[in-house]
Amino acid sequence: MKNKTLAIFGIGTYILSVLSSAENLEGASVAPVALVAISGIATLIFIVLATIRLWKEARILAITLPSSAFILFVFTIIQILVGPSYGSPVIILLNLVKVINFIVFILVIVKLFRMEKITNEIK
Repeated sequence: MKNKTLAIFGIGTYILSVLSSAENLEGASVAPVALVAISGIATLIFIVLATIRLWKEARILAITLPSSAFILFVFTIIQILVGPSYGSPVIILLNLVKVINFIVFILVIVKLFRMEKITNEIK
């Protein structure tokens, strides 16, 4: 898989994650369970492939991408289990982590588009 193809795959996984986060007025998920599962698996595959691809070129991005995704996952689980009120520190930290994760994702996509050669590819 080429770097630009991996970047386009990452954009596709982001679109899938947005589609799978649809909720009704009560806050219940309306997306099919299969779509949520496919989105999660595709996102995990993208994170692993992008981390491997970026390891030699941009080690800081290769570390921050899975780290921010893991922290976002943990805060999302905490939000589901605790059910904090609007404006609580958990909600503020969750939103901050979402923004950081999005910025790191954009930086990874830009870096993948700008990388010239294919690295870590088995020939």
